[in-house]
Amino acid sequence: MFSANYDALSDPGRAQALRLGQHVAERMLAAGRPGFDAVFTGPAVRHVDTAALAGEGFARAGLAFPDPVVIPGFDEHDGEGLVMAALAAVGRGDGERLGLGPELGGFAAVAMNGGADLRERSRAWQRLFEAVMRRWLAGGIELEGVESWSSFHGRVRAGCLGVLERGRGDVLVVTSVGPVGVILLEVLGVGAQRAFEQAWRVYNTGVSRVVHGGGRVTLDGFNDVGHLGYGEWTHR
Repeated sequence: MFSANYDALSDPGRAQALRLGQHVAERMLAAGRPGFDAVFTGPAVRHVDTAALAGEGFARAGLAFPDPVVIPGFDEHDGEGLVMAALAAVGRGDGERLGLGPELGGFAAVAMNGGADLRERSRAWQRLFEAVMRRWLAGGIELEGVESWSSFHGRVRAGCLGVLERGRGDVLVVTSVGPVGVILLEVLGVGAQRAFEQAWRVYNTGVSRVVHGGGRVTLDGFNDVGHLGYGEWTHR
């Protein structure tokens, strides 16, 4: 929430996307693979730009990187909008009804304090975000103008089914943490809260692999950042 435009890739983010494309292209080239058979992205600018930057590595290697197909279902939920709406509800005295505690105000005060240490602000925002998300994932928050958990889950699941129907061979999907959480929920059969706790560990350009075949969908790898140095692992 501390970027003027969250949907724009930062300079480090652009560098990470370029490194990702180069790394995956090198691995495919070494394995004698021709490249990706299909590429899908969410509709966010950062999704589309990440795919385009990664594709540059494939172009240099002479490997296939088809024009990305945008799937609206892979868009992220509006986490900041959800938090702001929840804080407004607490301010109106609806916090108890929604299961939101008064501690949210304290987290918000630190997170929005421009004079505070950035790490402290980030930690406070994460605690605020997770507290609201727990209620959202449990279906306990229905706020006007904010996408419900059931709606979000449904559209991401529909996007995944679309990829399974349309994609064959090696397929790339560029999306965000929220849709990754839904994918984990669907593939591993865990609860929404546990799936999202795991998804929140995803680093920028972290690679997770899902294998589909024989009527089964299996998680074959999670959050691989082998293309980045240790100091380059970032969440925002």
